[in-house]
Amino acid sequence: MNPTKTTQSHSAEAIQDWLIAQMAQRLDYDADEIDIHEPFDNYDLDSAQAMGMLGQLETWLGYEFNPVLIFNYPTIAELAERLAEETQA
Repeated sequence: MNPTKTTQSHSAEAIQDWLIAQMAQRLDYDADEIDIHEPFDNYDLDSAQAMGMLGQLETWLGYEFNPVLIFNYPTIAELAERLAEETQA
């Protein structure tokens, strides 16, 4: 991870909420239709939407991360937990 500015600490729950809101908005779903344990691949999120969302997530978190994380942590729950660990490290 390459810090781009001061990193703020975010809880896994806060990151999950952010991801749910972003996916719901981008996919025109209700937030309660987004399952945090469902793989990203099971949603109709195309690569451009995913990259845009990850870019905004980097801005919100305050640091850059490798986009490959979305493949290594393929659900909202897993990705949020990993990113929360990074922001608290």
